[in-house]
Amino acid sequence: MPTDLLQQIEETISSFRAEIDARLSEWLGARRPSEFRGVELGLAGLGRALCDALMGILLGMIVNEAEFQAKAVAAAQETRRLRNGGAREVTVTFLGGSKAGVRVPYLRPDRRGLRGRRRGCGRRGRGGAGLYPTLEALGIWAGVSPALAGEVVRQVADSEAVRPAREALSRRGINLGQKQTLRIVNKFGLRAVDQREEWLRDASSAAPSPGPLSGRRVVIGTDGGRTRIRKPSRGRRRNNGHRRYDAPWKEPKIIVIYLIDAQGHPLREFRPVYDGTMGDCDAVFAMLVGYLKALGAAHAAQLIVVADGAKWIWNRVPEIADALGLSSSKICQVLDWFHAVETLHSIADIPSKSNISPHRRAKWIKHAKKLLHSGRINDLLAHIRTLAVGRRAKKINRYLAYFEKNETRMQYSTFQIQKIPLGSGAVESTVRRVVNMRLKSNSKFWYEENAESMLLLRSYLKAGRFDDLFDWSICTAVSWWCSESSPIREPDRQESSLTILDVGQRVRLRNRGYSRWRAWGLERDEKGRQIS
Repeated sequence: MPTDLLQQIEETISSFRAEIDARLSEWLGARRPSEFRGVELGLAGLGRALCDALMGILLGMIVNEAEFQAKAVAAAQETRRLRNGGAREVTVTFLGGSKAGVRVPYLRPDRRGLRGRRRGCGRRGRGGAGLYPTLEALGIWAGVSPALAGEVVRQVADSEAVRPAREALSRRGINLGQKQTLRIVNKFGLRAVDQREEWLRDASSAAPSPGPLSGRRVVIGTDGGRTRIRKPSRGRRRNNGHRRYDAPWKEPKIIVIYLIDAQGHPLREFRPVYDGTMGDCDAVFAMLVGYLKALGAAHAAQLIVVADGAKWIWNRVPEIADALGLSSSKICQVLDWFHAVETLHSIADIPSKSNISPHRRAKWIKHAKKLLHSGRINDLLAHIRTLAVGRRAKKINRYLAYFEKNETRMQYSTFQIQKIPLGSGAVESTVRRVVNMRLKSNSKFWYEENAESMLLLRSYLKAGRFDDLFDWSICTAVSWWCSESSPIREPDRQESSLTILDVGQRVRLRNRGYSRWRAWGLERDEKGRQIS
């Protein structure tokens, strides 16, 4: 351990202790709730400042190491033409909001021998942009540490807008400007989308291989939401100088992949996979095939497709089977039960109130639901035709094809016996949380590329996989230094989940008995007390 490093750390801790000693008498005088709250917030701020100071010392020690500098520079120069640009002073902002300056080597593009204009204002030229190899090797970009960048991107993706996200960050001492916040989020999001597309292309073209979905019962679903896309329009500028634009509605499409056990219950140890795209129907199914092949769905015990009655979904299910090489016996198609029942209600609403009483209507729907659940579609069609009388016959007969074409997907009693989900609630809920609560609003107008990146960030966040995506993306961005194989990681079964449980959860587990504690990998003594 370097002596200088230990000395700098000790000096920093001594300053922290001195600050505590100077304010201790003030803290001890807190006798009101607001005062005690201020003490806690002040101490938390000191803790963040201490962590940032230690990170600054560690960063300076790492980037000044000669061997690390040489390896990082050599690795970066192997990817493209770069030459020495000297050493430059760079300011890095850490997770607690503090800043530290470091002097690191800079590599600029080597344009010698390249034809064309030299770089001008706003033009990178054919050689591209330069880079700081030692900082990028550590995941530092846009002047912020990787931990800070991750928190900024996560908070913006989780909030309903950028302003409340910045307010939440400022309460933790992170005070970034509007432009810097958007620059971090947009740069990471757009880059992550490009990386995901390349990963999916490689996965789709590769041969099927085993994965976390192998030998499991896999449930997949897809559906669409709504958001408004900003497109420039012709015409003079507005009086305030802004350009005119149109904002038509467009349908973002979401995919969901999760596992169920033999009883039809979701497997909690496998976090679901959510993702979305602003592309068309073919794009979303290409994405779905890429994920399924990458995760080993070609070796799945059963593939269950649950969706509503949209034709664009069911017409492309055979493409998934062909791409994965699965036999038709392993694929089960289920039309959402609640959409089918909703169709029955729509049919019952066609006759006017003078022709059918509420009691008769309720009785008709009850019998129709029994026929639908038992899979007796022919009897159900005959039951529907009883309402097709007179002028309303044409409207009612339009619904007959809906049940005729989806007869095999409506064997709900059989599905229930086989412990197969009857509803598409998983994908409906995902559309609401990913699209409707973040992208859909009359006052929000998205550029399509930004909406695509927000779909990716929001999907992984709501699936509990944001950290996996962030680590994979920042490592893939510096593939000349390190690499990550996949943004979808299996959970570490060796790690105990009790490390993040609070006291209340521990008490509830204790009340459930010794067997549950053993299931978490904990030990007790002869009196039932936990052994640390």
